[in-house]
Amino acid sequence: MISSAARDRVKIAVDQLEELFHVHDDRASADVNESYDAALNRGKAIAFQEAAHLVKSALHDIDVKAL
Repeated sequence: MISSAARDRVKIAVDQLEELFHVHDDRASADVNESYDAALNRGKAIAFQEAAHLVKSALHDIDVKAL
C-alpha cells in the first residue's frame, strides 16, 4: 500500500509534468515561423503529456491494488 505522502509526491510530479507540457506547447504555438525550435518544443510537449498520462495510470493501478 502506498502512503498518502508518497501519493502526494506522485500527484505533484503529475502536476509538474502537465505544467511542462503547457510551457512547451505554448512555446511551440508562439513560433509563427514553424522553426526547428518549435518542432522540438512540440515534441517535448507531447513527451511530457505522455509521461503525465503514464504516471497517472500507474497511480491508478496502485490505488486499485490497494483496495
